[in-house]
Amino acid sequence: MSDTVRAQAVHSAGVDSSYAWRLAIVSMICIGLGGGAIYLPVVALKEIAAEFGDRRAVPSMAYMLGFFAMGVGGVFMGWLADRTSPRVPLLIAGVSILVGGWLATRGGEFALYAGYALPLGFLGNAATFTPAMNNVQGWFDKHRSTAVSIISVGPAVSGFTWPQVYRWLVPQVGWRESLVIYGVVAGVLLFLCAFYVRPSPAARAKSTRKAAENIAGLPMPSPVIMALLSGAGFCCCAAMAVPFVHMVAFCGDLGISPARGSEAISLILLTAVAATFAMGRLSDHIGPIKVNLLCSVIQVGSLTGYLFVQGIYGIYVFSLIHGIPYIAIVQGYALNLRALYGPGIAGWRLGVVMLFAMAGMAVGGWMGGAIFDATLSYRVAFQAALILNLLNLLLLGVLYFGQRQRGVMRSLAK
Repeated sequence: MSDTVRAQAVHSAGVDSSYAWRLAIVSMICIGLGGGAIYLPVVALKEIAAEFGDRRAVPSMAYMLGFFAMGVGGVFMGWLADRTSPRVPLLIAGVSILVGGWLATRGGEFALYAGYALPLGFLGNAATFTPAMNNVQGWFDKHRSTAVSIISVGPAVSGFTWPQVYRWLVPQVGWRESLVIYGVVAGVLLFLCAFYVRPSPAARAKSTRKAAENIAGLPMPSPVIMALLSGAGFCCCAAMAVPFVHMVAFCGDLGISPARGSEAISLILLTAVAATFAMGRLSDHIGPIKVNLLCSVIQVGSLTGYLFVQGIYGIYVFSLIHGIPYIAIVQGYALNLRALYGPGIAGWRLGVVMLFAMAGMAVGGWMGGAIFDATLSYRVAFQAALILNLLNLLLLGVLYFGQRQRGVMRSLAK
C-alpha cells in the first residue's frame, strides 16, 4: 500500500473527525472525574486533621500518596493501553475509584493512605491522563495541539469543579461520606464513558512505522536533558503545590472563611484553563523553553506575594497569578521534549518527566503540612516553595543557554 493510499485510509477512519473532537472532550471529562479525590484533602484539610490528632501532615500525606501513585501508575497504564486498548484502563479506573472511595474512609490513618495510594491513585486517577493523551494525539493531524490543550485542562476542570462540590458536601455529611459519594459518582461515570473510547486509527494501523528519535541534534547529552527537565518538573510542581493544597487552611489561619479559600483554588484553576491555551499558542511563536522560563518567573512572583498577603483580595490576586503557570509550565515540558527529540520521541521520556512532576506535587503538598506542624505557620513553607521555584528557574536556564549555545555554534559553522 502506498503512503498516499494509507494516509487516505487513516483519514477515512476518523482522523480529525467529529468523533475525534467528541473523544477529546469525553477524555477531558474522564480526567476531571478521575482526579476528584485529590481535592478532598485540600478542601477538608482541617476536618481530616481533626480526626488524627489535629495533624495537618495526615491529609497532606494522603494527598502526597495520591499524586505520587498517579505518577507511577501513569507509566504502567500507558504501557497497558498500548498493549490492549485505551478503554481497558478506564474500565479499571471506574471500578477502582468506586472501591477506593469506600476503602479510604473505612478505618484509620492506614486505610486513608492505602485508599489514596492504590485504588484512587495507582489504579484510578493514573488510568485517565496518560492513556487519553497518547490515544487522542493519534486521532488528530491538523489540530493536534488544540486537542492536546483540551486534554491538558482536564486536571484544571477537576480542580475547579470538585472543590465547589466538597465545599457544599463536607459540612452536610462530613469528609468520609463525601469521599464515598465521589467514588460512586466518578466510578460509575468513568465505567460508562470507557465504552465510548476507541483506539486511534494510527494505533490500529499495524503497518505504520515510527520515526527514530533525533538524538544527534540534541544541544547536550540526552541524560543531561532528561535530568534537567525531570528536576525542573519536580521543583516547579513541589513549589506550586504548597499554596494550592493548603489554601483553605491558610485562609482559615488569616481569619478568612473556608468558602473564600475554595474560591481561591477555583480561581487558580479557572485561570489555568485559559492560560494553557494561550501559552500553547505562545510556544509556537517564541519556543517552549522561553514559555517555561516565563511561567517560572510568574510563579516566583505569586509565591513571593503569598509571603506577605493578609486579606482576601490579595489572596485572589495572587491566586490568579499562580494559576497562569499551573498547567502551562507542565504542558511546556511535553512540548520541549517533542521539540528536542522530534516526532519519534520514545513514549517513556514523557512518562518519566511527568512522574517527577507528579512526585513534586505530592512532596509539595506533604511538605506544607509537615512544616506547618513543626512551626505552626505557613511562612516557612512558602519560603521553602520559593527556594524550590528558584531552583526550577536555574535548571530551565541551564537548558535554555545550552540550546542557545548550540544555535550559536551552528551559525558560526555555517
